[in-house]
Amino acid sequence: MRETLANKRYQEVIDLLQSYTFESIMERMLDRVPNDIDKREGSIIWNALAPAAAEVTQSYAWLEASFDLVFADTATGEFLDKRVVEAGIERVPATRAVWDACFNVSVPAGMRFFLESHSIYFQSLGDSQLRAETAGEAGNVSSMKDLPLQPVESIPGLETAQLVSLLVPGAEEESDQALFARYQVRVRREAVSGNAAHYKQWAESVEGVGKAKIFPLALGEGTVRIVITDANIEPATTRLISDVQSFIDPEEGHGEGEAPIGARATVVSAEWKDIAISAKIVLSSGRTLEDCEREVREGVQALFRTLAFEDPFIRVSQINQILQRSPSVFDYAEVLIDGQSGNLELDEIEIPRLAEVNLYE
Repeated sequence: MRETLANKRYQEVIDLLQSYTFESIMERMLDRVPNDIDKREGSIIWNALAPAAAEVTQSYAWLEASFDLVFADTATGEFLDKRVVEAGIERVPATRAVWDACFNVSVPAGMRFFLESHSIYFQSLGDSQLRAETAGEAGNVSSMKDLPLQPVESIPGLETAQLVSLLVPGAEEESDQALFARYQVRVRREAVSGNAAHYKQWAESVEGVGKAKIFPLALGEGTVRIVITDANIEPATTRLISDVQSFIDPEEGHGEGEAPIGARATVVSAEWKDIAISAKIVLSSGRTLEDCEREVREGVQALFRTLAFEDPFIRVSQINQILQRSPSVFDYAEVLIDGQSGNLELDEIEIPRLAEVNLYE
């Protein structure tokens, strides 16, 4: 009841602010001017009051906008940052990719390398590992693999320097949507006392982790299974699994990490589920089958990214929507997901990956 009244009062205030238009303000100001004075548009008094009315109108517009900036569910950017910090939460900054590298000599930590083809610098962490100096997904590009790196400073005997495999993917700065979701968990006290939400929060706070799924009592009393993806929503590397395990439960059941004493947490990676999409289509005029396949592929890949660990079903209706929105598709029929005409259910630890798009006329 109280929430309903609050929402009603909020809407009344917004409606009131929106009613203060330039015309309504001018009308009220002119009503205060004696009627024996010319108040028509273009008159001296009208021209004198108009600039003030315009400024007042702008002030009311800014006041209305400020309401959205002070509430967490409508705030954005730095205003959301200021709101969530009251609950002890800070936006996760962009992180840098870490690669396993190949050198013919030992390279000490701190040495810098440049990958000319991608205009990105890397810094040695020791143990044949390099970290991108550019934060975000720029350091994750698979085409950087096996390309020669140029040392910024001379390294005696160095002849071979190249990236081998991505250990920890870089991630972009946390989005407003993700930050608000964490804020809701905190203020609602959903993640407390080592419950499932708490394990999920711990796992996803580790640098390089994208999403985590928790399975309580998976291996018996006192056990927790934690399935993770990397920041690209792909299966996690051994390095990332080790990082999460060390953070949550480095020594099983001893409470040396975030997990409480007696709890035995096991961290594993999600697994790919390769999926083929097929459909019979009628092309729009002037479009090619290659155009259509590209558009559908991009749409399905975006869909799969949002479904990972959020929805275990890939629905035919979702594929239909992608086909409907494709400019190259005039009409379609016989939509199949992995050869099935119905919805496809994923296993609990699977994340979907598009293997093939087969469109035919």
